[in-house]
Amino acid sequence: MIEYVDPIPPIVRFLSARISTMKVYGNTFPQSVALPALLVRNAGGNGYIRLQLICRASRDYEAMQGLIQAMNTLTRAAGQIQGLRVQWCEPESNPILTTDTDTGKPEAWCYMRLEHIEA
Repeated sequence: MIEYVDPIPPIVRFLSARISTMKVYGNTFPQSVALPALLVRNAGGNGYIRLQLICRASRDYEAMQGLIQAMNTLTRAAGQIQGLRVQWCEPESNPILTTDTDTGKPEAWCYMRLEHIEA
C-alpha cells in the first residue's frame, strides 16, 4: 500500500532550488515577508492534489511574472521533484491578478493539478 505524502515540503524545496528571485513558502506567508514571495498550498483534490500558487510582490507585473515562472517550472520539471513520484502537473486555471486585502500588495494566483502516486 502506498501511503499519502504531503506534497508541499518537496515542492517548496524544488521551487526554492530553481527560482532564486524570490523566497518560496509553504501553506502561509510569514507576518513579515520580503517581496516578491511565492506561496504553495494544498487546495483540495481527490486522487490528485490541487495546488494554489500565490505570488505577492510590490508591483502587479512582478507578481504575475513570478507566478508564471513558478507555473512553467512546475509544468516542465515536476517529474524531478524529489520525494514525490509525479505523474502529471498542469495549470488548472489561468493566472489571476488581485490585491491582498491584509497588505494592500498585488498578488497573482492560480490553481495547478498535480497527480502523484502518493495522493
